[in-house]
Amino acid sequence: MASPKTRTALFIAVPALLLLLPVLVFAMDAAASGGEIPRNVTVGGIDVSGMSPEDAIAEIEAKTAQLGSEPAVFDVNGRTFELVPNDVGFTVGADAAVAAALEARDGGIGGWVDGFREPIDVPLELSLDTDALDAVLSDWEAEAVAKPARNGAIAIENGEVVVEEPQSGLAIDRAVALELMTGVILSEDRQPIELPVVEQTPAVTPEQMERAADRVRDLIDHQVVLLNQATGYSFIFSPEQIASAASVEIDPSLSPPVKIELDPAVIGAIVEPFRSEFEMPPVDATYDVDMTTETVFIVPGRNGTVFDPEAITEALLDAALTDDFGDFPMEFGAEPAVTTADLEAYGPLTKVSEFTTNHPCCANRVINIQLMADTVDGSIVWPGEEFSINETVGERTIAGGYKRDGAIIGGEVTCCDSPANVGGGVSQFGTTIYNAIFFGCYEDIEHQPHSLYISRYPEGREATLGYPHPDVRFRNDTAYPLIIKTAYTPTSITVKFFGNKEGRECTAEKSDRFNYTEPNVKYEPNPAIRPGEEHVVSKGSKGWSVTVTRVITYPDGTEKREPFTHHYRGKLRKIEVHPCMIPGADVACPIPVPSVVGANVAAAIDTLTAAGFTVGTSETAVTDPLQDGIVQSQSPAGFADEGSQIVIVVGVYTPPPDDGGGG
Repeated sequence: MASPKTRTALFIAVPALLLLLPVLVFAMDAAASGGEIPRNVTVGGIDVSGMSPEDAIAEIEAKTAQLGSEPAVFDVNGRTFELVPNDVGFTVGADAAVAAALEARDGGIGGWVDGFREPIDVPLELSLDTDALDAVLSDWEAEAVAKPARNGAIAIENGEVVVEEPQSGLAIDRAVALELMTGVILSEDRQPIELPVVEQTPAVTPEQMERAADRVRDLIDHQVVLLNQATGYSFIFSPEQIASAASVEIDPSLSPPVKIELDPAVIGAIVEPFRSEFEMPPVDATYDVDMTTETVFIVPGRNGTVFDPEAITEALLDAALTDDFGDFPMEFGAEPAVTTADLEAYGPLTKVSEFTTNHPCCANRVINIQLMADTVDGSIVWPGEEFSINETVGERTIAGGYKRDGAIIGGEVTCCDSPANVGGGVSQFGTTIYNAIFFGCYEDIEHQPHSLYISRYPEGREATLGYPHPDVRFRNDTAYPLIIKTAYTPTSITVKFFGNKEGRECTAEKSDRFNYTEPNVKYEPNPAIRPGEEHVVSKGSKGWSVTVTRVITYPDGTEKREPFTHHYRGKLRKIEVHPCMIPGADVACPIPVPSVVGANVAAAIDTLTAAGFTVGTSETAVTDPLQDGIVQSQSPAGFADEGSQIVIVVGVYTPPPDDGGGG
């Protein structure tokens, strides 16, 4: 049996537990339903209580999807019309409604208790495309209303502005209709609704309509010129072209009450045939040099321009409605491969080397030198790139403007039957640019001095050219661009390099001549020279070797030495000999012809035949009987080819005639 104290405790505890029980249930229910829509809450009549926000949104969209696809029925002035809500942009604000449903009740125990006895319906906001709906109502008015109210209209026909005046009449009350239609669309039990028709005065007065018509006339009265200031490109649109693209709509909210638009597709078709005249590819930024001040400056790059019919249409409309003159817009397209910022990042460039060589005026070789200089002028060699004269200039041809002139062929300067003579003399340009490379401290990849020493060039520090070789080729081994500039006068050629040689300085050292060699001998045929004899035309000169060393001094004082040794052959020793004496010639030498003058004819024939010749004879009269039968002359004499005919002339004595005298 419980004690009195125990009974007292129970008496107190039981009522307390009864009071705490709802709190405990609320806590358990709240814990179980965290993040869900409270009990007894609907959205637009759709039960979403106890659902997660995602599920509630899905439920609302599923319910309203059917409402949007099923037609609602309306009556206008005794005529029945159907409207599918989705056709006029029917949408519902499910996200916002669910967010409001989550907050529909107090989060405390009081709100929890109310959930058992007080239902809450959160409104579901409906939206329709008012422009689309207004168009539908206007169509219904046209069918159901005998005399609809009209704001008038403006059209362009055959280049003329045609005005339809505004008129009073009946119209559907738009504000009331929208409210009624919204209620019907959201109702599952749709019943036909009558839309009110009321007297309506046009929103546009005749005076406003006339101002609107003047506005349209301004559009098509004159041609319009669009000009792009940056490129100088202009385009003229005729009134007919503008009218073909124009559309006009009365809009009472505007002053004057007209909305004018041009169709970009029509304007684009008008401009399209001329696209190539104004649509341009991007242009790289580059360098140029003021040769007077020897200052390098940047020629800015430019993005490509792109045809934009919409921008052109907008500019045309603005110009047509103002002063008939406007900007021809060009949209910027691709950036250039080399931008202005790219060149600015290299910092300033200055002259790093210069070299000049001189020559006599006015020969073909001067034309060739200057043509090559013009081709190379302005070339830019980027960091790490190689430059080649032959790759830059190409083969020298007559068609390319090059002339024939002397070239070293076979050890001597000759002109002008060889292909090598086309472009003769351009080695002077090769020598000039090679020295700019040398003193600019750039890496020498390929060069070859002339085989013969030419006094107008630095000994051992010069370069010849041919195609495809010899070539002058070098690498820009700095971190900065190099600009090659050329200049010339009638008697000189100059090459200047502009860049940044990174503090390097280059000087030249030349050795004494060494390794002398005898001149090469060239035998030239001369049939007048007897076999075994020779005639020295040119004594020639000795060849020699020389070493030129480029000394590169770096900013820290260290040096690098680059020696280059070349052997000059010297001038040819030229000797004339009989063709049979030319070494390697497949020509038989003539043999001596015995002299038979004074011998009798028989002995002469025997002598010549024995020597290997054939004999021909002729006669000549002689007055000395002792010369009868004696050889008077022979041809040829001296030397003749073996087996050739020797003609002898034999004397024939004829007694003098009797003069007939007597005693």
